[in-house]
Amino acid sequence: MARRKQPVRVAEPDPNQITMPGVQLVRLGERLQFQAGLPMQPRRGQKSLDIGFWDPMRDPLELF
Repeated sequence: MARRKQPVRVAEPDPNQITMPGVQLVRLGERLQFQAGLPMQPRRGQKSLDIGFWDPMRDPLELF
C-alpha cells in the first residue's frame, strides 16, 4: 500500500518577531518576481571544450 505524502504546512507568522513601523514583510509574489528576474544559472558545472579551435594545446592558426 502506498504511503500518503504529508500535507505542506505554511508557517504561521512569529508573534515574538518585531518589525519596524512602516516596513512590510516580503511577500511570496515579490520573492518569486525577484528570482524570475535573476539570470539563469546552469544546475551543473559545465565541461570545457578541449577540442578543435578551443584546444589550448593546438595552434589556432593551424586550422586556417
